[in-house]
Amino acid sequence: MGNFLASIISPFEEILKFMITILHGGFSNYGVIIILLTIIIKMLLLPLTLKQDKSMRAMKKIQPEMDSVREKYKDNPQEMNKAVMELYQKHNVNPFGGCLPVLLQLPILWALFNVIKNPVIIPKDAHFLIFSLQAKDSLYILPVLNALIAFLQQKIMNIGGKSNPQMEMMTYIFPVMMFAISFSMPAGLQIYWITSSAISVLQQYLINKWATIKEEKIGKSI
Repeated sequence: MGNFLASIISPFEEILKFMITILHGGFSNYGVIIILLTIIIKMLLLPLTLKQDKSMRAMKKIQPEMDSVREKYKDNPQEMNKAVMELYQKHNVNPFGGCLPVLLQLPILWALFNVIKNPVIIPKDAHFLIFSLQAKDSLYILPVLNALIAFLQQKIMNIGGKSNPQMEMMTYIFPVMMFAISFSMPAGLQIYWITSSAISVLQQYLINKWATIKEEKIGKSI
């Protein structure tokens, strides 16, 4: 299992090392390099992010029909699954269409962790502002920022959606999870995560804005 994971992460490590080397030719501060690297990664993943958003919106659109199907066949799981699959086919919806960006983030995160901890790539004395990139933030400024951005991200994702107690609960649970996960991470990795999340918030805001304008135009044309 370990060799399998290493074989997946290793190509990402090599790509990240190459990108850091290229960026270091123009920038001396490794914190700035990590931020620029994050922006490049988010730009490369943007088509998948748009596909993910499209899939999520399609799922929300058919949610009332899904609820009806589940209520109708609640005592017959086999028929329920069949009806749900037919509903997906009818509306040309892929329930797993939004998973790829999330799955891609994991090997990138693991690879970046290995790269940041490698003193050959990023020196042990590398700093960004008051943070040592290879050490955890003992002041907990970065974990708190991570949690706050996670909260904002959840809020933006829920805008315009149907009230859902589980989603509302996640709005508060997810930031706590982010703090708990990130507080022991090297500051360099936290800077990547904060930058990535901040860009995601901006992207989602612009996507929501664009979708609202598009819906208003369609409404006026009907």
